[in-house]
Amino acid sequence: MTETELAAHCGRSQPEILANEGIIYLVRIAGSGLLKDAKGSNRVFKSATAAGIYLAGLGFERAEVLHQCAYDEVIGHEPLAAEDRYMATPMDLSGLKPLI
Repeated sequence: MTETELAAHCGRSQPEILANEGIIYLVRIAGSGLLKDAKGSNRVFKSATAAGIYLAGLGFERAEVLHQCAYDEVIGHEPLAAEDRYMATPMDLSGLKPLI
């Protein structure tokens, strides 16, 4: 998905920020694939906040951060269902200012 395609979803769909091992963050709209850069590679963000600032700059007001959770017993919550491998955390983008 290109930036233009992502922006077209503003007001219609909520973007998802995928947290991968806590070191890279990817953006997608469910069913539309991952956001790509100009070279066609996945657009990588270094934090959920950086991805949120980017999305706020496109006009999105909310996103959902999806954390993979393979180690349920380590952090002390009930194991996630096999069909729902992510912990979803809502993110309010209204207070984030886009970087110029």
